[in-house]
Amino acid sequence: MARKKGAPQEQAKGGEEELIVELTPRLVERAKRELAREKWLTPHKVAQRYGITVSLARKLLRELEEQGVIVLFSRNRRAPVYLPKDKAPTAPPRGL
Repeated sequence: MARKKGAPQEQAKGGEEELIVELTPRLVERAKRELAREKWLTPHKVAQRYGITVSLARKLLRELEEQGVIVLFSRNRRAPVYLPKDKAPTAPPRGL
């Protein structure tokens, strides 16, 4: 059935969460503790886990790389892959 003109649209589902849009020290500390246990990390995986945007997840991963918590394993134009520092191989992968 088509919606009548002028009728108000229904609200989106009530279960949707608000996305975090800024990098806070609390988020960085939480990520530092939890992401060190992962096998591998991508911006998309981090964004889904913490309910943040993918661009903010990229910033978070770069921040953790600067702090020495994670290491860039493979970079391409779409999604960089990071590894926790203790799980990173000693030699860089081919193509880097």
